[in-house]
Amino acid sequence: MSATVFFKGLVSRFASTPPLRHAVVTTFHKKGYEVYGKRCIETFLQYWPDDVTLFVYAEDVEVEIEDARVVVIDQAQSLPRLHKFRALYRDNPFANGTDPRGKGGSNNFRWDAIRFSNKVFAVTDAIERTKGAFDQLVWLDADTVTHTVFPRKIIDNLAPRKNQLAAYLNRKSYPECGWVGYNLNHARIDDFADRFEQSYLSGRFLKMKESHDSYVFWDIVKDMEKKGEAEFKYLGSDSASGHIFINSVLGGYLDHLKGDRKSDGKSRSADLYEKRKEAWWR
Repeated sequence: MSATVFFKGLVSRFASTPPLRHAVVTTFHKKGYEVYGKRCIETFLQYWPDDVTLFVYAEDVEVEIEDARVVVIDQAQSLPRLHKFRALYRDNPFANGTDPRGKGGSNNFRWDAIRFSNKVFAVTDAIERTKGAFDQLVWLDADTVTHTVFPRKIIDNLAPRKNQLAAYLNRKSYPECGWVGYNLNHARIDDFADRFEQSYLSGRFLKMKESHDSYVFWDIVKDMEKKGEAEFKYLGSDSASGHIFINSVLGGYLDHLKGDRKSDGKSRSADLYEKRKEAWWR
């Protein structure tokens, strides 16, 4: 089953559920803001529903966009546990991109825990900030462009419900975590956030096969499912690989500029499993 077909069933299945309160969180540094972050915010304001709030964790950069829907948070002041983690492991090569197997060189994202820890600690802090005020917190990579009006109905349909702690884009390997929706009403959401942080702060990530956020997220998800602590909503397909984000229903509204696609400003037609009908892709 293709991710597109899977999503069509998902949308119809939850079409009658009531609307939810949504928040979005992302983070970037100065160069990231200049290359893609500013565009992420601008297109969010243009195309997302007016009552969705975007929380931005800004690292050493002033965000000049002023809008009631955008809450800018100074990363240096707000994420002390992130900076504790960085201090602990900044000199450890296996936390900074060096393959512990001695095969993948010294600049490999799979073992660059320092790089991806920004995202992890922004998510956990945002969970704490938004509980009670919102129902779903969406992590959105800052190198994402919204290109079409994003209907509330779709955002509602994608959200985790009841005992589903999170909704994510599953695939053959570790998930695509450019979009992850967190159920802020779930009884174990604080436990999840603590596990996410402690996987890094405790040094546990050094014993894992890979240590980027998507792999660590997946490890926690599998453990919670195995123990019956939580369920999760799958937004992708176990048979899919590659750029699953744009091949899901999300591709009808968003484009994730992974890797060198940032400089192109758009994903490639070769990234699509099949042709899409939306104007952006034509």
